Amino acid sequence: MKITMDMTKGAYEVAKKVYAGSLSRTQGKDQINKTTGMNAGSASDFITIFLAMMEGKVYKRAFNNESNLYVLNNIRKDYGDGAFKKALDAAQQHVDYYSGLGKGNLTGYQTIINELRKS
Repeated sequence: MKITMDMTKGAYEVAKKVYAGSLSRTQGKDQINKTTGMNAGSASDFITIFLAMMEGKVYKRAFNNESNLYVLNNIRKDYGDGAFKKALDAAQQHVDYYSGLGKGNLTGYQTIINELRKS
């Protein structure tokens, strides 16, 4: 199932609640699934990716570039430049991790990261 922008927007709002501690990861996953129609596995991955970005840590799963761009831009808007830098660092670690798998490169995502670093 394709992750739509409506799903991404809804999942982002729920992931913020998980980050703030007002929902558990399981509650967040269930809420994303129920409110957006995103499957439970993808909802869980979304939360994992968001939390990793907020901590500046590598993550192993990914979404489409449109969703990635939305999340990165909204982290900057909602949490400021410090959190945004951590999120970009996490995104770069993800691109590096993926390229090390020998399955190709995430050139589109790398371009997004490079452009956002300049802004």
